[in-house]
Amino acid sequence: MAVSTIILAAGKGTRMKSPTPKILHKIAGQHLIDFSVNLAKDIKSKEIIVVVSDEIEQGAKTALSGGQVKFCSQKSQLGTGDAVKIALKGFKIKSKYTLVLYADTPFIKNNTIKKMISKAEKGFEFIFLGFQAQTKNSYGKFKLGPKKTLIDIIEKNEPEHDTFESLSNSGILLAKSNILAELTEKIRNDNAKKEYYLTDVVKMATKYGYASTYVQCQEDECLGVNSQQELSVAEKKFQDHLRKKLMAHGVSLLSPETCFFSHDTVIKAGCVIEPNVIFGTGVTVQSFTIIRSYSYIEGTQIGKHCQIGPFARLRPGTNLSEKVKVGNFVEVKNASLASESKASHLSYIGDAKIGTNTNIGAGTIFCNYDGKNKHLTVVGDNVFVGSNASLIAPLKISDGSIVAAGSAINSDVPPESLAIARPMQQNKIGFGKKIMLKLQKLTDKIKK
Repeated sequence: MAVSTIILAAGKGTRMKSPTPKILHKIAGQHLIDFSVNLAKDIKSKEIIVVVSDEIEQGAKTALSGGQVKFCSQKSQLGTGDAVKIALKGFKIKSKYTLVLYADTPFIKNNTIKKMISKAEKGFEFIFLGFQAQTKNSYGKFKLGPKKTLIDIIEKNEPEHDTFESLSNSGILLAKSNILAELTEKIRNDNAKKEYYLTDVVKMATKYGYASTYVQCQEDECLGVNSQQELSVAEKKFQDHLRKKLMAHGVSLLSPETCFFSHDTVIKAGCVIEPNVIFGTGVTVQSFTIIRSYSYIEGTQIGKHCQIGPFARLRPGTNLSEKVKVGNFVEVKNASLASESKASHLSYIGDAKIGTNTNIGAGTIFCNYDGKNKHLTVVGDNVFVGSNASLIAPLKISDGSIVAAGSAINSDVPPESLAIARPMQQNKIGFGKKIMLKLQKLTDKIKK
């Protein structure tokens, strides 16, 4: 079935109390609006138009750069009916059906939309999505006719609303495109808010002999995000879903509620994730790897049988092969470590390529930045870098070499060499005792 999708995203989002537009807030590292865009793509929409306000148009375009998404601007917030009417005029492809989604409703499922499409294929011109609310809310209520037909939607400000027991209206709509276009032109704004309500098409459809019906889903699927509190509720819901999904696929989470994942996190079976670990976007972890507590990982590819943390930070561009160890208080950025290499303690590894079976000693710093540009350090196979070394890029340390502890290396090291770059130690015999006696006399004098 040919479907095009309109995503309504022009609301001001004032309840968020944030300078960031509502639709650009994130759940699990993904913009709110992305959820609806991805849903539209999943059902193979012929076209996707996002209706935005002038204030957020540029931000939305930046967030959704690329792909098949187009934008149109609703100059004044005159209601959902006005927004849909504007969007319909922007379609180039005349799809048989139009789906209307909202940018702040992130949990609508693909299967739910398929059920709505199935209803359309049975001859209904309008299909709304409803849910059974557990508490009172401001959503419109369905007024039903025989054989599950929908004859009206009773809005919050209408007298019948509070006494009317029926499904609540999520606002999600699938409609026959040409009839939707016809009826949105007829919507009037003779109401208290002087807005054009999309829900008015239901009563109009009944008047003009068109058939309307509904599909029911669970209430939490229609969860909307209009405030920071609702954003946190949505985040919790999504995180709970991700945790259950990972554990169902064989990942051990020792304290699931303390770990946080991104929408695109991939962790293979056999991995163990200790408490208090955070995954940013772009992370893949292969089987049998252990991520220890208080580690923060983003933009990173991790191989099998690795050990990460505790207190490790892996930044974008990190690529770890099999059996790599990145230990406590080690930070890695834009660097690759080949199999069986390790950096066990207190190191910074940036803009580097490290070979197999290489040891990076405690306190080692890869000095990759000269104040203007970043430079690469290449460390070969079977290299031993001693503790508290400074590797000043650009630099190459060849296979089988040793860097002495405390060295500041700024020249390439040939294969199987020992590189020492530190001042000669001097031992002043007896000076230690003299200095201590002098300090003691000064302390005694101060006390008096």
